[in-house]
Amino acid sequence: MPNICCTQKLTKELASESLTPAPGARGFTGWHADIIHLFRRKTVIAVNDETRFTLFMPGLVKKDFVQFDKAFIYHFKQALDLAGANRAQIAQAKLLLGGFCYHKTHNRSVLGTLNDMKVGLDYILKIRLGRLPETETEYRWIVTSLNETPCRGKDLQGVIFPKREMLNMIDAAG
Repeated sequence: MPNICCTQKLTKELASESLTPAPGARGFTGWHADIIHLFRRKTVIAVNDETRFTLFMPGLVKKDFVQFDKAFIYHFKQALDLAGANRAQIAQAKLLLGGFCYHKTHNRSVLGTLNDMKVGLDYILKIRLGRLPETETEYRWIVTSLNETPCRGKDLQGVIFPKREMLNMIDAAG
C-alpha cells in the first residue's frame, strides 16, 4: 500500500483529513509528493523514497485529485513504460502498489530530491519548452530527463540513477 507523503499544498488539494506521520515505508510503498503551478495549471511531482523515481503529472483538475490513486497509477504506468519496463514488470509494479494512504512528509533527503526535480522541471518547461507538454514526444522527453538525473542523498549509498534503480527494484520484487 503506497504511503504518499504530501506537502501541505497537496494536502489541501486532496481535501484529506488531517494527516498522520508516515510509517517507515520503503520500496514501492514510500513516496513524497508536491504540487506546483505551471502555466496556470496544477502539476504534481511524486518521488519514490528509495529509488528517487519521479512521476510527472501535469495539468491535473479537481476530479483527478478526487481520484488521485487512479491518476497516480496511470502516470506510474506511463513513466515505467518510458523507462523501458516490459509488460510483466509494469504488471508486477501495479500489483505491488495496492491501496493508497496519505501522510505528512518525513524524509528531508527525499524532499531535497523533490525540490531538485521541481527546479529541473521548471527549467525544462519555462526555459526550454515554454509551455506544458502537448505531445507524447515532449512528455517522454521530460519524464526521461527527470528519471535519468543522477541523485544523491543522506539515506542513499552514493549516486543513483532513478530509472535503473526502479527497474532493479521491480525485478528484485518479482
